[in-house]
Amino acid sequence: MKPASLMKASVCLIAAELPVFEKMAAAQGSWTANASLATDYVDRGISSSNGNPAVQGGFDYANGALYAGVWASTVDFGDTSAADLEVSAYAGLADVLENGISWDLMATFFDYPGADAEDLSGLELSGGLGYSFDTGFWVATNGAFSPGEDYVYTSLKAGYALSPSFSLDAAIGSYASETDGDYTNWSVGSTVSRGSAAIGLRYWDTDIKNFAPASRRIVLTLSISS
Repeated sequence: MKPASLMKASVCLIAAELPVFEKMAAAQGSWTANASLATDYVDRGISSSNGNPAVQGGFDYANGALYAGVWASTVDFGDTSAADLEVSAYAGLADVLENGISWDLMATFFDYPGADAEDLSGLELSGGLGYSFDTGFWVATNGAFSPGEDYVYTSLKAGYALSPSFSLDAAIGSYASETDGDYTNWSVGSTVSRGSAAIGLRYWDTDIKNFAPASRRIVLTLSISS
């Protein structure tokens, strides 16, 4: 499942006062790519790579408030699963209102090639709100559910940009399911960026007991985007 920390609230193309060529480019939208190497793939507090490193990457398209993309990561759910790759395709709408509040609505389909018999694939619908203050402090909330399953996930995040290249943030999330049970996860992290490259360091933990993939851990992520 793609990390929910990738908000689309800043996806905006402003065509006014642009030269003709740039106006045509804005009308056609823009493409970006990203790639990363993480010491662990942690999703909502639980490791999806069995505590092992993960290679990740994807492509995004944006045109005004509309965005879409595809993202993939190596996974490892242990010896009982044949899944070794997660692929998510998503599309949504995101914008920033005149009062500074950002909003995001997204639909994501998750698939695990080679593990069709395990019924791991599914559709998730999510929505979020955020606000960035002039001081560099920001807050955001997000909610997600799957029409085909019985879980609901909600999260609250806050962060502070100490400089254009260094930021800190913290998050808490709640997962509720009649089938799988309920749990809470939390994390704190920092990101250092320079140009298109970034280094992220994050501490994760949950209130789940006696389940190794949900134990506390520190994750280092190296990423690059274009």
